[in-house]
Amino acid sequence: MSDDLLRRFARSDDPEIEARRRWILRFLLAHSPEGKKLLIEHAIERGQLIGARAALRRVLARRGLALSAPLEAQIDACSELATLERWLDQAVTATSADDALV
Repeated sequence: MSDDLLRRFARSDDPEIEARRRWILRFLLAHSPEGKKLLIEHAIERGQLIGARAALRRVLARRGLALSAPLEAQIDACSELATLERWLDQAVTATSADDALV
């Protein structure tokens, strides 16, 4: 079902189709308080993850602890706020970026 929706509502370069997609989304959000609530919760969670990743990188950089490409990828792939917060706490005293991300 979701694959069918993705095919039917795939992004388009046609401004008229994109305008219609935005109208449909606004309509659905206006008529589905639960859907709107879920969307807001998802956006807040995503923002928290982005902020936690940025804070972790900033602490590591300020401490002079370089991130390798695999560690960068590990941070980007992490979708658990609790894990990112644990890594951030560990980054404050870690002797290497590897030690912070255990």
